[in-house]
Amino acid sequence: MPPDVKITERYVMALQQGLDRIHEGGRDALDLRLIHELHAVLMHDDAKRFPIGAYRTEQVWIGPGERIEDATFVPAPPADVLGCMEELATSMLNYAPRDDEQMVLSVLAQLAIVHAQFETIHPYHDGNGRTGRLLLPLLLAAEGYPPLYLSGSLLRAKPAYYAALASVQLRGDWSPWLQLLCRAVVESCNESIAIGQDLAALLQRWERQLAGYRTHSATRRLPRFLLGHPVLSVLQAAAGLDISQPAANTALNNLLAAGIVRLVNEQRWGRVFQATEIVQRLEQAPG
Repeated sequence: MPPDVKITERYVMALQQGLDRIHEGGRDALDLRLIHELHAVLMHDDAKRFPIGAYRTEQVWIGPGERIEDATFVPAPPADVLGCMEELATSMLNYAPRDDEQMVLSVLAQLAIVHAQFETIHPYHDGNGRTGRLLLPLLLAAEGYPPLYLSGSLLRAKPAYYAALASVQLRGDWSPWLQLLCRAVVESCNESIAIGQDLAALLQRWERQLAGYRTHSATRRLPRFLLGHPVLSVLQAAAGLDISQPAANTALNNLLAAGIVRLVNEQRWGRVFQATEIVQRLEQAPG
């Protein structure tokens, strides 16, 4: 599996784990223990290189050179990481405005502070960027908002993104970072709306193709499930629709014959199907 595909797969797994925890426990679930768990999921494939789900024990620095003297930024010493993270958890992850506060931090301000502070602390040996960006949709979800995927927009503006964080870290100037984050939110909202509209149109076309099957049959119900699971096995289809494996296999075969899915795994057992049109739309760069 290509490295970028592995990274994406790990991100999706970690995001779902975080969303499940927040669905169960609300904002209180967004704690340091969860961040450790998410880091372990994201960096699972690097477990042999360094400890995952645990704070770094060595001094690290950011910059092109191999000497700390040439660093563009030096994060907190390892002995201070725990205290810094506990302060971040107390002040921001568990942020709850008091009744007597005259000014309440907006969700956008919370996003900006949490991410910038996390990246400034740089608590892990590696994977800080991925973990810190994952906190953005989770914090949104914890506040009752859609968990926008902001990483795509931020990484498409990578030089400006790194420069904006450096502006906070080195000069205490938050303006570039706040402006960039606002643009990322707007861009991600527009992108999500466009994807939603295109997938809704795709679903309508599939439903017309499958009009000959009973309305409540697994074959008719499966396309809607594919919108959130464009690559799946027979077992996953059966679990998702709460039907038997033979029924799921029949439904997938019907969609295969209709050209809605294709086989990505030809094995007799454990066949994997892909709704290619969904995958292509999700991979499409914003217009």
